[in-house]
Amino acid sequence: MENESPLSVLLIADGSGGHLIPALEAATALARRGVRATVWYAQRRQTAPLARALIQEARRASVDVDPLPVESTAVPWRRLAQCGRLWRLAQRGFDAFAPDVVVGFGGWVSIPVILAARMRRIGCVLHEQNVVPGRANRWLTRWADRIAVSFPETQRALDGAPAVVTGLPVRNRIGRIPRTEGAARFGLDPARPTVLVLGGSQGARTLNQLLMAVAAQLAPEERRTWQVIHLTGPWDEEAVADAYAAHGVAAWVAPSLMEMETAYAQADLVIARAGASTVAELARCGKPAILIPYPFAGGHQRANARLVEAVGGGVVLEESGATPAQVLSAMRSILADGRLRSMMGAQVRGLQCADATERLTETILDVGRGTGGHA
Repeated sequence: MENESPLSVLLIADGSGGHLIPALEAATALARRGVRATVWYAQRRQTAPLARALIQEARRASVDVDPLPVESTAVPWRRLAQCGRLWRLAQRGFDAFAPDVVVGFGGWVSIPVILAARMRRIGCVLHEQNVVPGRANRWLTRWADRIAVSFPETQRALDGAPAVVTGLPVRNRIGRIPRTEGAARFGLDPARPTVLVLGGSQGARTLNQLLMAVAAQLAPEERRTWQVIHLTGPWDEEAVADAYAAHGVAAWVAPSLMEMETAYAQADLVIARAGASTVAELARCGKPAILIPYPFAGGHQRANARLVEAVGGGVVLEESGATPAQVLSAMRSILADGRLRSMMGAQVRGLQCADATERLTETILDVGRGTGGHA
């Protein structure tokens, strides 16, 4: 593609998939437009296999992706020391490649880099994935030239801050392939009702345990006809697979999956946490969901889940009260009614910004052109 801008952009993300995926999608889109795109991401003890694959994919698209080794800690003075190290790293990085724009995708790792950029009068953009802004982004709003949000509800909560609704970038192939291709990937029957279970890039043991108990309560007809694609995360893969096999349920079980588009293509119902990327993917694919939000981390997932429920696209069960019987009851109601599934899918699809990557890219370029002196 013809170069549209000589800008240099640094994108900084936490190492979790919910932060890293939109950063890599935006960086790849920028690189295709001739921008020098660099992604710094927080690398803790172990990077999830999906994140590693996405990083390699971005590098093949001419994006520089560099890890920031950080320590997971709640000890204030250790966190402060790490912020100091990231501040110094940012200053050295700015001397080396002088970004026109720095884009933060949330998490505490964004704070020292954004503040270092602001001191040098470098343009700053924040991207907020969740309905309710995270603590780091809330604190940084006063220093941002633009705040890109995923949902209009977030924009209304920012009290006049310079916000624009861009949506949340997801991988391009999600929602773009036929059901038959999804079924072929897993060796499943494309005509049978299929449930997709996923707990995010790190999995969710609560979901694993609930669905193992659900398998034991299925009626004989459900065991013969239902199929499951279950992504367990790094735990419980063998136990989950054994539970489905013991109860005669056709299931494809793995810790993670790079080709998520195939799983969504085959799924009739999704059972998941309520991370922002999951919500964006559900909206892209128009899939009804049973959401069991992660109850910690500031309650962001609860707000995401309640938005899906409010538009009629899903059922929310709180982790503290969710039982196998409740999950199974919701599954039966949705899987037994094709018209209900279609209605729920249409409702959740209304949450998507189909051109989210393009919108976010344009926001970044606008800030860069305005602050960097480019035409």
